[in-house]
Amino acid sequence: MKFLAFFISLLLLALNAQAQTVNPMPTVSDDWRFSGTISGWAPASWTTTSVGKHTATSDTSINQNLSNTGAAAMFTLEAHKGNWGVMGDLVYWQLSGSGGATRYLPGHDGISLYGGYNGQLTQTMLTLAGTYTVYDTPTIYLDGLLGARYASNTTTVTSNFVLDGLGNRAATSTNYASHSNQTTDPVIGLKGRARIVDSSWFVPFYLDAGKGPGSNNGTWQSSIGVGDAFSWGDISLTYRAMGFHMKSSNSNTNFTNAGPQLSATINF
Repeated sequence: MKFLAFFISLLLLALNAQAQTVNPMPTVSDDWRFSGTISGWAPASWTTTSVGKHTATSDTSINQNLSNTGAAAMFTLEAHKGNWGVMGDLVYWQLSGSGGATRYLPGHDGISLYGGYNGQLTQTMLTLAGTYTVYDTPTIYLDGLLGARYASNTTTVTSNFVLDGLGNRAATSTNYASHSNQTTDPVIGLKGRARIVDSSWFVPFYLDAGKGPGSNNGTWQSSIGVGDAFSWGDISLTYRAMGFHMKSSNSNTNFTNAGPQLSATINF
């Protein structure tokens, strides 16, 4: 929640500092232009995993993901010269959770069995693409993009069992399990913005989709929202959704993450 508070404070300061209307539309020229964006994304998650004939589903809310988030990094970098450009977008986060319970064995006073677990889910989504400006007017700016997305998902679970109450002895058992799935898929899409009347406000939008090797691998991403431009860059609030399907030799996994995202972009 700290990073959300930081972005909200930054937004309020920027709004108070706005002294004149800034044109939010990019200027296409032969000079290099660069931008860097840091984001705070708070998605809910929907997961379906199939192994053989068995299928399991898991839904986690925005609040659950925020409370269980460990390390996280969300950055976007862009460079443009004329109509051509390149971009890179990274989404990385770790979700962790733990639990446990103690049960006393009936008919055996003082003997207990404890079972507990620690779990961690690590997701990485890296998109790299070349861009080309296909439409540029005072009210609409549109880039086409072609590139690839790398997506990986690693789940690690450590379980502990302790049988206690055996005098000075205790029987313990620790088990460790880890499963990784990853894919790299080509993507094609578009991104841009539309100016709202003649103000500094604009509507940012993004859409891509791709399909990798095999019959089941695939990925997509979309976002839309509202932003405000300043002399140094802009701030935007969007609804971002990303999904991918990963298939390994013995499992199929569908992930969808969707929720609000607050971003600050600096142009240089």
